[in-house]
Amino acid sequence: MSIPQHASEPALHRLARLHGVQPVYDDQHGVPTTVDDAALLRVLAALDVDVSAPAADPRRPVVDPARVEAAITAAEDALWTRRIAPTVVCVQGQQSCVQIHVAASEAAYVRAHLSLEGHSAARPLPVGAATVAAPTGSPSPADPVDRHESATTRTVDGVERVRLSVTVPDDVPSGVHTLVVRVCPPGRPEDQAHSTLLCSPPRLTTADAFLDRRGWGVAAQLYSVTSSDAHGHGSWGHGDLADAGSLAEHAAQHGADFLLVNPLHATDPGQAPGQAPVDSPYSPVSRRFLNTGYVRVRDIPEFQRLPHHEQARLHRVGADLQARLEQTGRIDRAATEPAQAAALALVWAQGRSADREMSFRRFCRDQGPDLDEFARWCAHRPGAHPDPEFHRWCQWIADEQLAAAQERARAAGMRLGLMLDLAVGADRHAADLALLGDQLVRSMSVGAPPDMYNQLGQDWSQHPWHPRVLAEHGYAGLRQMFAAVMRHCGALRIDHVLGLFRLWWVPEGSPAHEGAYVRYDHEAMLACLLVEADRAGVLVIGEDLGTFEPWVQRRLSEAGVLGTSILWFEQDEAGPRSPARYRRLCLAAVTTHDLPPTAGFLTGAHLRLRERLGLITADAAAERRSHAQTVAAFLEAAGTSAQDGTIEQVDGLHRLLCRAPSALHQVALVDAVGDIRIQNQPGTTQEQHPNWTAALADPDGQVVTLERLSGRRGDTKVADRAARLFDTVDTALRAPRVGIAVSYHTDPLDQPGRGDAGGMNTYVRHAARAAAEAGLRMLVFTRSSTGRAHVREPEQMPGVSVVALPVGPTGPADKDQLAAGAEQFARACLDWLRATPVAGRPLGPGEVCFVHGHYWMSAPAARQIAAALSAPWWHTMHTIAAVKIAQDAHAHEPELRLSTERAIARDAARLIANSPGEAQVLVDTLGADPDRVEAIAPGVDTGTFTPDGHQHWPGTEDPTQPLRVLFAGRLQRHKGPHVLVAALGLLRRRARQRGQDDPGLVLHINGERSGPDELDIPALADAEGVADLVSTSTPVPASSLAAQFRAADVVVMPSFSETYGLVALEAQACGTAVLAHRVGGLIHAVDDGVSGRLVDENSAEAWADALEGVLADRGAWRDLSAGAIAHAAAHDWSEYIRRLLGGDTGCDRPVTAP
Repeated sequence: MSIPQHASEPALHRLARLHGVQPVYDDQHGVPTTVDDAALLRVLAALDVDVSAPAADPRRPVVDPARVEAAITAAEDALWTRRIAPTVVCVQGQQSCVQIHVAASEAAYVRAHLSLEGHSAARPLPVGAATVAAPTGSPSPADPVDRHESATTRTVDGVERVRLSVTVPDDVPSGVHTLVVRVCPPGRPEDQAHSTLLCSPPRLTTADAFLDRRGWGVAAQLYSVTSSDAHGHGSWGHGDLADAGSLAEHAAQHGADFLLVNPLHATDPGQAPGQAPVDSPYSPVSRRFLNTGYVRVRDIPEFQRLPHHEQARLHRVGADLQARLEQTGRIDRAATEPAQAAALALVWAQGRSADREMSFRRFCRDQGPDLDEFARWCAHRPGAHPDPEFHRWCQWIADEQLAAAQERARAAGMRLGLMLDLAVGADRHAADLALLGDQLVRSMSVGAPPDMYNQLGQDWSQHPWHPRVLAEHGYAGLRQMFAAVMRHCGALRIDHVLGLFRLWWVPEGSPAHEGAYVRYDHEAMLACLLVEADRAGVLVIGEDLGTFEPWVQRRLSEAGVLGTSILWFEQDEAGPRSPARYRRLCLAAVTTHDLPPTAGFLTGAHLRLRERLGLITADAAAERRSHAQTVAAFLEAAGTSAQDGTIEQVDGLHRLLCRAPSALHQVALVDAVGDIRIQNQPGTTQEQHPNWTAALADPDGQVVTLERLSGRRGDTKVADRAARLFDTVDTALRAPRVGIAVSYHTDPLDQPGRGDAGGMNTYVRHAARAAAEAGLRMLVFTRSSTGRAHVREPEQMPGVSVVALPVGPTGPADKDQLAAGAEQFARACLDWLRATPVAGRPLGPGEVCFVHGHYWMSAPAARQIAAALSAPWWHTMHTIAAVKIAQDAHAHEPELRLSTERAIARDAARLIANSPGEAQVLVDTLGADPDRVEAIAPGVDTGTFTPDGHQHWPGTEDPTQPLRVLFAGRLQRHKGPHVLVAALGLLRRRARQRGQDDPGLVLHINGERSGPDELDIPALADAEGVADLVSTSTPVPASSLAAQFRAADVVVMPSFSETYGLVALEAQACGTAVLAHRVGGLIHAVDDGVSGRLVDENSAEAWADALEGVLADRGAWRDLSAGAIAHAAAHDWSEYIRRLLGGDTGCDRPVTAP
């Protein structure tokens, strides 16, 4: 195992990183923070790596340097002495290589096979030399184990050991399999090593339906939501699973797709005398089993077996508990839990019918020995029922009622139904510790480092997973837990999902800030999650708030796991972040259970509470002022103010949130009824604040039951308020938000560099993708050259449909033919829109945010579509005929184009220029109204065009290392490749005058002939005497083009005119400086002297001089690379779309016909 040595890194830090412990982490402000040595030592000891010297205070251990060095050697050797990792990961549909280690003398006798889950046959796998595999997904920047190191041998204890590779094929199904490595030397017993192979789907697809049509739901603390019945037929002093079904049905009537409830994990079934029950649903005794306190006793079929007087007595008990709740407004678990347990015991004692008994036994078999172990643990708890069979039965009943609640939710029309919540862990020394044993770390607790809301840090009193032991068990405990919580839900929210990547470990007895982050094998943890969620068909949301590394969110998104955005946290130095910039694969909410309801947050209720409890370490007055400014800024963004009423403010904030493209939106039930009390104040005990006990209440503190919420009891004020918020959100999310782009003459999916495809294709494609990521449903109309209509929805462009309609001849068409068919194409677009449903129905007037035409030929279609749908017509020219004629003496353009461009400038509601120069041309040359012209720079795909990655020079390799010059574009006079060939000829002639033949550079031209003035580059090169210096190739996909850019020394753009020059941006994003003609948008695309250089005259002489200047000081040219990367990074497609849409995705620009 090889971990890169950091400069001047202490040995203890190196050892910590070898075991996945972060000695340095970035705090909430991005400031590197070093972990105290004592904390590192205690965390390492918990990982069975004790390197402490004897110390007087065990809480403040000191380093033993000799033990540290020995431990480093042992850790580095450990990988080589282990045949195979106990758990390995592959991805369905992708071939992968698993590294194994054996003695060199054994290498020839290694065999491997795979046993698939549910199959008995073994499948042989090839074993060969070690390979360096690319990591799956987004790699961690500081992986504790470098799985991709290049060394293939190491001597350990005098034995040479080698690394081999087992190839896992790409047809392995998703699931949990077993990989077996056998060493079979002649004359010796066979030695086997087994590994759990986790094969995960590439990504979850369960959220895809909500990317097409966004959904929303209600979040509630289930225990706080009760139903009232004077006869005890409702809740018994706290909400239950029957209440969950009723609330889901009520919310579904308003269009809700899910009901998110607090964790329903098992709690302690008994308490010792004088011991209070645990109130927090986030501190269970086990996450594997259910909290039977949520069972509605009277709904158990066996309840009817009780004598009538006993039923009546239990009803009275329940009615009394509910009456007490409605009087006090607080959940009293010390009263409700014993009453519930006693009632369950009475019902259990009545026995079951034969059919019910069979169902119970089947449940017990399915749950396996873990249920038996849990039942025995429960039976031994002080004050609990002593028979394990009773606790098995309680779990069965809870499972039945949870399934019934989910069925009610789905039957009511919810697309997801119940969304369950998975807590970070189980309480210390509870049932999970008995069930999971050393898979959990007894001496550590999970928490969080200090942040702005919890300035002392947090200790959640829960044991973390042991990374090594968890892997040795094949992640069985984690997998079983995921499977259990996904049994009866449509979605799962994972609290602190960052725990799949790393957890903040707090040594027992230490304050929360004296901890350290411990990394996990996130690919294995994610594989467990994806395998089980895929099996269950469950959508997964990760709560990814707090201190985290940016790549983590990217990896979760790649896996199809939604993130979480809370409105109040979406801000930066400039104020509230535009909802257009929220993530699409995300659940968005105004507030969360760790903040007050919105009505309380607006008034600073949490600040007053934290100040009273001494939880604010900064200047309290300054914090109040800052909070007031934050609230005012968000209210302004929402179109409301402090002068409006609370209801209007809360509704306005939710409307603001609905502008976000996020797949799911969440409405807190407390916001719907106007509650103001905070349910939980992190960092406090029950003595400080009664967390997790507040019943749902109105602004006056009166308990809101389901009867009041639905308007079935007296005053409908609360019901009307809740319905108003629900309907506001539902209406905002259901309103179609569609954008239309028209690219008539060239298909945006065509390969740039071929035919008429070029930078405009890239522009239209990425603009549409960015608009879809901002939450719009994008339709892109183009001409079909196949003679038939077809709709494509590219996988890499979710939310975008490219509609190709047949017009004109089959196959390529010249500009005259295309111009003649423009009106026919417009009619075909309108016919398609009238006949084809979008978001469930054909689009009508007012449902389209904009129609964006591209290039002059698209104007007839864009104009007519906009008029038919009462949408604004926006247009981007991309090139302007009058400019081409003025800048290129060989350019000829038809009068139809000239007149059409003048009409576009006169009639379009908005003209989008690529640069300020183009904007000025629209005004000066075409007479456009300056108020309707806006310059918005295009973006660059920095995910593909990046300095990192392999290089590939498509020309001939030359050991003399000449300057590599690359041209990428269409081969037509307007793009100027012939100027480069002429310049190269001139450079050779100059070299020969100096007595040399080699000018010191080579030119590669990547492109295809295009247009009526096709250029024969090889013939031109031959005529100039530089055929040996010029090579050509056809256009390549973007990833291959990026490799060529990285391999080039200079990327050249000798165009006679360019509205911007996306090739220049792409090359600079790859770290290659650009030499370009000083014309049009290239003046902005290249920062002269910073990211490249500009050539004043587009002649062979000027280009020869410019290239000689680069050759004269190649070091200075290479130094422009950093400026090139920075300049390209400033061009972002999400910023482009934000400006295009006016700052949000509400499409608030006037929707009027042109």
